[in-house]
Amino acid sequence: MPHAHRRLQGAAAGVAGRRGRALPERQARLRVGEVDRREGDGVVSKPERHAGYATGWFVVAATDELPVGKVLPLAYFGKHLVAFRGERGQVSVLDAHCPHLGAHLGHGGAVVGDSIKCPFHAWRFAGDGACVEIPYDRSDNKPRSLARAQTRCWPVSERNGLVFVWHDALGRAPTYEIPVIAEHGSEEWTPWTRSIMTIKTHPREIIENVADSGHFPAVHGTDLETFENEFIEHVAIQRSTGVAHPIGGGDDRFKLTATYYGPAYQVTEMESFIPNRLINAHTPIDEHTLHLRFGVMLKKVGDEKKMARYAQAYADNLTLGFQQDVAIWENKVWRDRPTLCDGDGAIGALRRWYRQFYVHQDAHGKEEQAS
Repeated sequence: MPHAHRRLQGAAAGVAGRRGRALPERQARLRVGEVDRREGDGVVSKPERHAGYATGWFVVAATDELPVGKVLPLAYFGKHLVAFRGERGQVSVLDAHCPHLGAHLGHGGAVVGDSIKCPFHAWRFAGDGACVEIPYDRSDNKPRSLARAQTRCWPVSERNGLVFVWHDALGRAPTYEIPVIAEHGSEEWTPWTRSIMTIKTHPREIIENVADSGHFPAVHGTDLETFENEFIEHVAIQRSTGVAHPIGGGDDRFKLTATYYGPAYQVTEMESFIPNRLINAHTPIDEHTLHLRFGVMLKKVGDEKKMARYAQAYADNLTLGFQQDVAIWENKVWRDRPTLCDGDGAIGALRRWYRQFYVHQDAHGKEEQAS
């Protein structure tokens, strides 16, 4: 294997675990070797605070999975959903089961204009969930029937080649936007090379990597030189530098900034052998299983064939890095009261930051924002 290729693989394997979270009430910054010792560390995450599903934007598909006229069944947040792209190009996501007699719109449903037609009785639903046609109802009561047949519409955002839906257990509107990645679509950068994994774990395990500096050398063989977290409102940032040790030998020095926007979507800007942009996004299927989507774009430093090889090699090694994490995640238990030491860094601050995205039920069964 050429040395440059080995360097590329090592960089990917070395950084695959870097993904993080932060603190809402105030800005907090900790560097590697510092432990957040404020009162409450180690008791920052009661189980009920992570019950249900977090509030925020979640990736449910890639743009190229939904061409015009496509219907895509989805299963997330313990629910069945359906996504479709109408003739004007807008993606819509609805609850999947027809309010009429319960057919799944994603299995046999068809796009008609900017609506989706139920495969069972041909009722049609617009992208906002309104029933716009019942073909065999010609009575004076048809307007009332149409109004009663409303189904749930999920807020959608399409950015960076990804389709996001907004989840909020209290039904509130989105409170932040997904930022545009400037390099996406540029002729100077490769397109995304993406993968997806199904993992049996809770999202909080993935989030914790953003502050867990100690796992990088132990799990990924990476030597960290600097490591810093910053938590501002819904954003969690990890800045780090170090040296990755490629599988085939040699060293690869890197400098990166990994930023979580909300509870489930991270963008990493990395300067290394080849400048690159990484994404990872996790979306819960149910309370025990999630999809992890990840991808890489590379700055073009060679011809198309060479860059395709580099991108695939990088993606393959990114997969390997996540597999190293998964071997831990799927076999560990969650410690509400972890025994922390000097060098564990901002785990306590991270957990407090992450708590803001969950609601819990009070004694009367009413859902409230976690605090």
